[in-house]
Amino acid sequence: MKRVKLSQRTQAKKAEDHRHMVTQRLDESIPLDSKEWQAVEQILMRMTEFAPSSLITECVNAIAVYADEQAQQGYMLGQDDLIKQLKSRAA
Repeated sequence: MKRVKLSQRTQAKKAEDHRHMVTQRLDESIPLDSKEWQAVEQILMRMTEFAPSSLITECVNAIAVYADEQAQQGYMLGQDDLIKQLKSRAA
């Protein structure tokens, strides 16, 4: 019983560490000083003139969560493709 719980904790810790590593790599590799991001910032600034700041904050948070999820999925798919390529080369 204790071994099962310890094993589950270990697996949960490894999964959490992996998610943290993916998030850190994505944060390091996505530049926020790009033309695209500057355009987003300008649009958000224009929106603040008309919409309440709480609504803007909710919108930005929703966009950020969606973008993080999409980036993580893309990263994972890229890793899966890399593993498949390496396996096919090794075979």
